[in-house]
Amino acid sequence: MPSKMPRWRKRMGVATILYTLGATLFITNMFNDLPEALSLVGVALIAIGLYFNIRAMAEMRR
Repeated sequence: MPSKMPRWRKRMGVATILYTLGATLFITNMFNDLPEALSLVGVALIAIGLYFNIRAMAEMRR
């Protein structure tokens, strides 16, 4: 049975989760001495979340 939730709302949820994970990794790296790779992973998650957010906004306009 297909979900009643619109696709753009699902993408916004995915974007929010990625933003939260990315920001958590990035902020944790600033206050603790974690490897630089974790900071880059945090930035990458934020960028992927931004991509999903832009796609969701484009679908909302249709």
